[in-house]
Amino acid sequence: MDCKDVLSCFGEINAYCRGESTGYPLLVNTENYDIYQDILGRIQADSSKKCVYISEYCRKDELPDLYEICRKETKKENHVLVGVSQVAMLRSADYVNELLRDLLELPISGHAIILLDHSRQYLKSYINRDQRVGRKVVIVEGESSPLPKIKMAKCLEDCVIIDDSRLQKNMKHLFQYFEGMNNKTLRDNPEVTVITDHPISLFCKSVYSIAAIDNIYDALIKKYRDLAAATEKNFGSEEQWRILANRMKKQHTFSAVVHKVFGSTVNLVSHLSEAAEEPDENKMWYLWLALKVYGNKGNLYLTKVLENSQSVLDFERHIYMDILEMDWREEEFKQKYYERKRLIDAFPENIILVDQYCKAVGIREKNAVYYLTDASEKEQYELMRCLSIYEYTNQELEDIFSLAFAELKLYLHKYEFTESNMKLREKDKELWGILTEYFSQYKLQKLTNRIWPEFLSQVESFALERLYNKLQPRSTIVNRLPKENIQVYFFDALGVEYLAYIEAKCQEYGLVSETQIGSCMLPSITENNKEFVPYFSQECLKIGELDELKHHSQVIDYQKCKLPIHIFKELDIIDDQLRRIQAQLTREPEQRAILIADHGASRLAVIKEQEADTKLSLDEKAGHSGRCCLANKDPDISFAAFENGYSILANYDRFRGGRKANVEVHGGATLEEVVVPVIVISKRPDDIMLCFTNPLVELHAKETAAITLFSNIPIQKPRLLVNGKFYEGEHSGDLYHAKFVMPELKRSKTWNADIYEGDKRIGSNLSFRVQKVTGQEVDLI
Repeated sequence: MDCKDVLSCFGEINAYCRGESTGYPLLVNTENYDIYQDILGRIQADSSKKCVYISEYCRKDELPDLYEICRKETKKENHVLVGVSQVAMLRSADYVNELLRDLLELPISGHAIILLDHSRQYLKSYINRDQRVGRKVVIVEGESSPLPKIKMAKCLEDCVIIDDSRLQKNMKHLFQYFEGMNNKTLRDNPEVTVITDHPISLFCKSVYSIAAIDNIYDALIKKYRDLAAATEKNFGSEEQWRILANRMKKQHTFSAVVHKVFGSTVNLVSHLSEAAEEPDENKMWYLWLALKVYGNKGNLYLTKVLENSQSVLDFERHIYMDILEMDWREEEFKQKYYERKRLIDAFPENIILVDQYCKAVGIREKNAVYYLTDASEKEQYELMRCLSIYEYTNQELEDIFSLAFAELKLYLHKYEFTESNMKLREKDKELWGILTEYFSQYKLQKLTNRIWPEFLSQVESFALERLYNKLQPRSTIVNRLPKENIQVYFFDALGVEYLAYIEAKCQEYGLVSETQIGSCMLPSITENNKEFVPYFSQECLKIGELDELKHHSQVIDYQKCKLPIHIFKELDIIDDQLRRIQAQLTREPEQRAILIADHGASRLAVIKEQEADTKLSLDEKAGHSGRCCLANKDPDISFAAFENGYSILANYDRFRGGRKANVEVHGGATLEEVVVPVIVISKRPDDIMLCFTNPLVELHAKETAAITLFSNIPIQKPRLLVNGKFYEGEHSGDLYHAKFVMPELKRSKTWNADIYEGDKRIGSNLSFRVQKVTGQEVDLI
């Protein structure tokens, strides 16, 4: 029977319940959830009727046996079964159809009502076959409500993104939810999720639309649009997306999560080091994901890395490797190079990735040097390998060391031997230029692991000339040193090759260095070069690490590795000592530190690997790597000196026998072994005084304008900038006075000068006046 509304429906229900038993239950159906709840509410309010809910027969996740329940409950008077159709529809349409057929034919002795929803089509089909069935059925008209969609999940952890209002923890709760559902509930939550152990295949023919729950990622991007646009599922594992979903239930947006963890969505790269050190690996994943979503404005290299990186697991690898995809000549390469270096510095050293990178960089062949940094020993090794096998111009080396390896750039800088740092007789002054070029070339060959034929010829020539005899002995320099307020450092094997580096580091650390250069005693061995120690009343602190590295390194050995990788450690040793001196002079600014070398050392004599063609030979246990040999008398070898009972080689040969060199050698008479520095270091004064000794330049006829600058600190390379032109200064007796000749200044005029130490400006707008002199008077205005 069809009813137009709930009232007429209840009229039929009451008539059924008050009349004689028909012998069958009354099936009441509606297609509308509001009408269903209206009917159910009226039945619940009728004390003569008892509602029996199918969900009450469920044990958590079990599916109820509808046939058994219906047979049992329909035997009781005025019982109303609620939820039958919902359970049946979960099974299949066939199941619903068969159940309704059986219920229509189920014999009972009293009265029973079965409340149904969305069963009209099945009931109508039976009525159409047998009109008598219509007396057993009440169909309430009304707009059909859509059926809810059901999502099935295996566990609660899969449902972190689901609101509690849409989540049913088992089948029992699902059926309870259906039994109380109205149209508003359906509109608010058209999709309901149930946690169940039942396989989804069990419900493949369900009347409801049933599907497995979205994976966590799909659920996240449906709910949070800021994630959807910039992420992919493979950006994280299921577990990582689940953890993020849990956080987002509290923070509500991904940007809120990022703000909570990192404080902001901008400049996220500044948190890289913090995330890399965090024991919780998820923090790095949060950061990587945030960078993928929000980027890092201005960091070109990171932008490239993030484009290529598809997982936090490959993030660090792309940071290392992606630079190899770029051409070192492109305009933005330098910026990207430094950005990469800063990113790598944020991570703990990754030995495996460094090794992989150093192998991969070989694809760039000669140009691999532009892709290396000084951040690891393996990259240092790779640099030295390239320098040893490829040819580079001076400009190319300048470009390479402008990117990285700044310490090598300082080391290679040309050190000028001048009157201010090396006293010579008038006839020997050409030696300043010779030594300047010699040591500049020596350092370059040491670094590139080779000996130029023309340089070797020069060494052979010097072996005969013995140029070191033209230098003042170290003892002469030491005798002029102060004895008060000093600390003396006996710096073993500190050759003059390091002077440019030492000057640069002193300037960096706020120190002033004054150097005097002389010669050591022969042979150039420590036991023969301690004559300066008794000069000082206090103890000379011995610095032996540099000499130890050259002779007894447990790691670096020329016989095993012929690349000059020890240079980095040499510079580290010197730098560490200068830092200690800087700390000492900061505590005691009135003191001065004096570095005195006993001898230098030669790398090229090791590279040469040539035995001397002489009758002299050494015992295999003899020291000094064959550079000198005990002799009763002068063996009269043209390329060897004879002093203090030793024959001393002045070229790059070694005497037969004896121990081969580890890294570098001394004991011989080459310039790098014999020429030694004495360096006085003091703290740079807070107030630097710069002035002209006479700011008035009187310019007589046919004279050239010249002026002398005084400084209270030594200036190694004095320069003046006047009227847009640089003038090079010449030291006048010491490093505190410099004379400048300026032929362009011919007019009477007041000029302003900027004062430079090399390329660094140390003073500005220092005025002086050029005044032309006429007759016997000088115009001082």
